[in-house]
Amino acid sequence: MLDLDSLPGDDLAVNLADTVMLAVSPPIDLLDDGHAKFWATQALPEGARPPSVEQTKRLRSAVREVFEAVVAAREPEAWAVEWVNAAAAAVPTSPRLTAEGAKTSWHGEDGGEIALAAVAVAAIDLVSGPRAAQLRLCGAHDCSMLFVAANSRRVWCTPSLCGNRVRVARHAKKG
Repeated sequence: MLDLDSLPGDDLAVNLADTVMLAVSPPIDLLDDGHAKFWATQALPEGARPPSVEQTKRLRSAVREVFEAVVAAREPEAWAVEWVNAAAAAVPTSPRLTAEGAKTSWHGEDGGEIALAAVAVAAIDLVSGPRAAQLRLCGAHDCSMLFVAANSRRVWCTPSLCGNRVRVARHAKKG
């Protein structure tokens, strides 16, 4: 079973969407006991602090709906698009020249949640760019994880977990 330590991707928005396991009954919400751990393990912009559990779950629902709509080739629900857009717009950004080159500076001085804005921006970038075609739902029947497939043949969120379970079950069925 997946947990916060084994989220399959390195995409901030996909990682947040994957903190709820929907293919089990009842669904398992990894944020119930792991909200602080989730945010502590993510690469966030400078100045970001963990938002509330409620804010995190609300944005997660919206991001998940948008991602599932992309995977299913349907229009996302309007409420989800509004939530993602609102979170992205809540914290303005500007380019900043540094010794290493240009970087994005996040301005949360007016009370905006930088962490939520970063998730929303990552979600918008994913679904509006070329990687949208690589967004997948795990092919294992008992998994609800999303992932970005760098290889077009990839069908499981984590080959070592879901992939192995499917292969073992297939082998047992033959034997």
